[in-house]
Amino acid sequence: MAQCAWSRSYERSAAAKTGLKLALDERIFVANPLSRESAMSNYDPAQLTAADVMTAAPRTCSPFSTVLEAVLIFRDADCGAVPVIKDGTPVGLLTDRDVALAVADHGDNLTSLPVSELMSQGIVSVTPETTLSEIIDKLSDKGIRRLLVVDGKSQLVGIIGLADLAPHVPNRSLGHAVTEVIEHA
Repeated sequence: MAQCAWSRSYERSAAAKTGLKLALDERIFVANPLSRESAMSNYDPAQLTAADVMTAAPRTCSPFSTVLEAVLIFRDADCGAVPVIKDGTPVGLLTDRDVALAVADHGDNLTSLPVSELMSQGIVSVTPETTLSEIIDKLSDKGIRRLLVVDGKSQLVGIIGLADLAPHVPNRSLGHAVTEVIEHA
């Protein structure tokens, strides 16, 4: 099962004689067992790309999936957005906010509606090689909270949310992006 923002898995391995190997978001850092900070001292956020911070292989649904099926993905994957794909290519994004706002309009019929009736269709995406600064700029410019990551064949490979960026960017950069998102809302 894919993990969403903040649902990070930390695995320890005794592979290194002088330290621990910590697997953090698919990146390996060799750290002194006494200090994680020593591993992070060589860590340069300016060198990070979408592939480094994205949630890889997120749970998805099709345009024909019901809203109930998508809501079960929100619950089971502990996330707030589900990419909608057709033949591996993103065609939309359904968020928990989309569903919450649709309750007033659709009432009891909401759970049986196809996702395609509620999803956002203007997909904004980046490639795995996109830098963090470019990602922040795109989020700010578009006033969005999430970006889909697609490969050269337009196939979905991951998703990036604001929470995925928080550990890697200065508070000021993230604050600017959040302000832009709020102003677009």
